[in-house]
Amino acid sequence: GRSHFGRGGMITKSRIASKVAKEGTEVIIANGKKDDILLGIAFGLDVVCTRFVPSPKAVSGVKKWISHCEGFAKGEIRVNRCAYDALMGQTAVSLLPVGVSEVNGEFEKDDIVRIMDFQGNQVGIGKVNCDAKQAKEAIGKHGKKAVVHYDYLYIE
Repeated sequence: GRSHFGRGGMITKSRIASKVAKEGTEVIIANGKKDDILLGIAFGLDVVCTRFVPSPKAVSGVKKWISHCEGFAKGEIRVNRCAYDALMGQTAVSLLPVGVSEVNGEFEKDDIVRIMDFQGNQVGIGKVNCDAKQAKEAIGKHGKKAVVHYDYLYIE
């Protein structure tokens, strides 16, 4: 919650910290106004802080870059329930046209797009293999190349 002396921002800090930890980097949020806070953290002393444990499997540098490119997104691709289930599963998958239900925005091949679930919630971000017109033409079709290849897809 908000304190009487803060300006907010803890939710944003927590989201970014979670994202970075998922990428394989440990993150600690602590009160930087306290004397010797960094020494206390470094030496494992009893310091009030929030520690985000890193994922044991780090993501590639390309996926790290993509995960922080949301502000550059040129469009959105909405997926159906089956594609959503596949993307959120344990196995790494690409986003195929058969799983796409809607394409919004004007983007070119290699642009960044948001990946939205069937209810309109953002579930990821990726670099597209085609432009918006080609993506719209391929909606729901089998046997087409991936709209977003796994190597360029970051699922939140």
